[in-house]
Amino acid sequence: MADFNKAIVKTLVHEGGAKFTDDPTDRGGATKYGISQRAYPNVDIRNLTEQQARDIYKRDYWDRIRADEITSQAIAENIFDTAVNMGVRTASRLAQVALDIEPADGIIGSQSLKIINAADESSFIANYTIAKIARYTYICNRNKSQKKYLLGWINRALGGVA
Repeated sequence: MADFNKAIVKTLVHEGGAKFTDDPTDRGGATKYGISQRAYPNVDIRNLTEQQARDIYKRDYWDRIRADEITSQAIAENIFDTAVNMGVRTASRLAQVALDIEPADGIIGSQSLKIINAADESSFIANYTIAKIARYTYICNRNKSQKKYLLGWINRALGGVA
């Protein structure tokens, strides 16, 4: 089964680590360890510790995609990192789309887990990466202010391919 402690290390790097940011074009607002003020209005983002961020990621992302039940570490890490970046529902729906799971309702249930665990790892990651890049492109086409993030998002998506 997949290991959260291995996955979180990579995601924390993607999310900028302990660096506090407050970019006016970032829709999340003030952010540290990738935890945004918009998503967590009652959290003191500036003083957030790495352990607090890890606890949030485990509870609100890893557990919600049922990653402990995914047999492939690479697949679990991909879905988890995407959940952190795009939201649990979107990441789960894209995984379902990549595997032709109907309905693609954005909820990782028993049926989705069975198909995810039977999937060829390389094929899943390739299809999932394409789905993520398509989603990032859609976001930028819908909101031109987000274009400055596109290259970083694509690099993040492609980083999961290795």
